[in-house]
Amino acid sequence: MQKKFYKVVSVSNNSRLFAILMAFSGGALDVYSHNYFHGLVATQTGNIILMASNLSQYNWQQMLPKIVSIILFTVGFLLGILLKRSNFSHYWRSYTMLPVILSSVIIPLLSQNLHLFKIGLLAFGSGLLMLTFTGTQIEGNPYTIMMTSGNYRKMLNEWYLYLTSRNKTSLQKRNAHNYTIVVLSFVIGACLLAFVSLALKKYSIWIVTFTFLLALFIEIHQAKKTIR
Repeated sequence: MQKKFYKVVSVSNNSRLFAILMAFSGGALDVYSHNYFHGLVATQTGNIILMASNLSQYNWQQMLPKIVSIILFTVGFLLGILLKRSNFSHYWRSYTMLPVILSSVIIPLLSQNLHLFKIGLLAFGSGLLMLTFTGTQIEGNPYTIMMTSGNYRKMLNEWYLYLTSRNKTSLQKRNAHNYTIVVLSFVIGACLLAFVSLALKKYSIWIVTFTFLLALFIEIHQAKKTIR
């Protein structure tokens, strides 16, 4: 039986709403992971900095979640490369969103003693998403999902270009607004999760589940348009 392959067209999801949801989810997910597992799952450079701090204090126990996160993030990222090259479905991007969605659903229901397993699940899903949506754009401007450092620099650059330009254009202003929206969404996601967790505790991660689900529906709609 001949195996069926699909010609997958890589189309950037330019939706502002998609960018907002992914940035919000990244900020919220990292705050949750840091609060409950003492590590980050999206911002791996942050893990390296925190590990250096733990090392200086001889805090080996808190280094372990960060090491697990880095390893599983890498595995997820490499798997994403294989899936991207396999051309197995027009909806391959949507499928790669499922691990982090399902992980965020079940994590509050698992035993409290499984911290390393939980952060590993989230890091794996985050690594998969990072590769999947590399090159994603917001109205034609590339940005980094689930993180804000690069987006923050781009925001500053776009505002500088707009404010110092003699012939200001609406496009320049729109670009500056777009990067500002992404950065603010990340910050709001982080702050809101920190606030909500005071009441919902470990179940606060379900906010991330909801926002990722919304992003999934947008991505599925985008995939449908590419095959019409």
